[in-house]
Amino acid sequence: MTAFYKGLTEQVLKAVQPGEQPEISDDSRIHVHAAVSRFAVLYERIRNAVDYKDEHLLRKSALKRILNRQILLESDPHVIANNLVKEMIGARYLPNDKLPESLLDEVAERIAKLQAVTKIHAGSERHYAWLRGLVSVEIEELLVDHLEEKSLVTFLYERLVGKILIQGEVMKEPEMRLQVYLACCRELLKSDDETLAYKLMRAYLPEWLRPEDWIASPRGMAERLVGVERRISLSLANPLAPRIRRAVKPWAVSLNFLRDALKDRPEQARELLSDTGSLDAVLARLADRRYKEARGKLRRGAVRATIYLFITKMLIALLLEVPLEMLWYQRVSYLSLMINILLPPALMFTVSLFIRIPGKENTDRIKEYANRLLEKDGIPFRDIRARKKRGVQSRILLSTIYAAMFVITFGGIGIILMRLDFTWLSAAIFYFFLCVVSFFAFRLRQNAREYIIVQGRDRTYGVLLDFLSYPILRAGQWLSRSLSHINFFLFFLDFMVEAPFKMVLSVLEEWFAFMKEKKEELQ
Repeated sequence: MTAFYKGLTEQVLKAVQPGEQPEISDDSRIHVHAAVSRFAVLYERIRNAVDYKDEHLLRKSALKRILNRQILLESDPHVIANNLVKEMIGARYLPNDKLPESLLDEVAERIAKLQAVTKIHAGSERHYAWLRGLVSVEIEELLVDHLEEKSLVTFLYERLVGKILIQGEVMKEPEMRLQVYLACCRELLKSDDETLAYKLMRAYLPEWLRPEDWIASPRGMAERLVGVERRISLSLANPLAPRIRRAVKPWAVSLNFLRDALKDRPEQARELLSDTGSLDAVLARLADRRYKEARGKLRRGAVRATIYLFITKMLIALLLEVPLEMLWYQRVSYLSLMINILLPPALMFTVSLFIRIPGKENTDRIKEYANRLLEKDGIPFRDIRARKKRGVQSRILLSTIYAAMFVITFGGIGIILMRLDFTWLSAAIFYFFLCVVSFFAFRLRQNAREYIIVQGRDRTYGVLLDFLSYPILRAGQWLSRSLSHINFFLFFLDFMVEAPFKMVLSVLEEWFAFMKEKKEELQ
């Protein structure tokens, strides 16, 4: 029987075993009527189908959307806070009858900070949209207990910091430590840029957390926030960040499995951490279960992405393609129309069908890394090579080859489309769907590979596939980012449907509360 280092096992146990929660009286808990909640949940399901987001980001995305709408409709931060929290509870992003009413004052304080700096107009509208995203993260952290996640990130960071070294480039120690911490958050918690930006703002601008010192005169804070945004953007865009993330990922995946193993059998947690054999057996069973869940998650994601693409992009394009082709060419190419209709679901189905489930080698590596995390000297050093510095001639040659990739890929597809009698309009729609859907499929595949830590071998056909597919994926990434704000269905739902619908639900909630008071008077 092999024992782990006691200090490390105690730290992990403390992170995964929550402490006692304070008692809250029934009268001071925030309540939303069940009937209102059912309607709100139904709407959120429809809304999430139209606006595709990764599952772990749905709550934060909903909070940000509701906050943006409430700020437009209301000016009193306490009213906004009350409506925001109750809408989140009604949509079941937050538990009903669990949160104390005292939280509403704290949420209102965060909203008041946002309103104070926004009135100064020190930055652009894009800057204030960025700031609203950060305040959404701040409010979510207030409403949802993230103590376990923070403890695990701290544990992982402390185990890895100083073990990842950069070869070929000098990075100052504070920046290196920061990049390792950000990589731990990304790989362990799947944190997005908004969440990481809020963490950085707390470090770069701690005064933000003390509004009593500046809210009476917020101009200085508003102006400093503009500079902080630029500093945060540079930190998040560090060119070595992807390589540091790859070094962190195996340890993050293994720690996630270790956490799940301990939480799956809390009564045996201390026993599991006393013997590698017992822990390895539980990790192996858990890995098999997680691999199957990953395939199911991929299929659900493929369905959601297909619905999203059909509703928000395909329908608009088809409504344009048929009438415009009749107008300009006096005919409709049904072959091109059918290809444009069937391409997105067929591609999504193909990706979900051929996803590879990790094998025994991957499971063995997870067990090895989980054990090393609990051993005092179990973390080896990892060297990361900086990007190779190339001369002028080398850069020109590689840029030429890079441009040739786009010409060969899109030119070859264009020749095939011409032979299939595509018009320029139907060809443009084909290109659009091919790029956007390919990028969605690539993202889904990457999400499904979240448990894979064994690097695959480079093969000849893989290199050829990368050469041909990269231009399509790159164009799809650009289109997705450029057109993410152009979603007529979201505009219609948010301004023509959601606002009045949520107002009706609010009136219903008040009516139910009023009737409850009247019934109490009869007793």
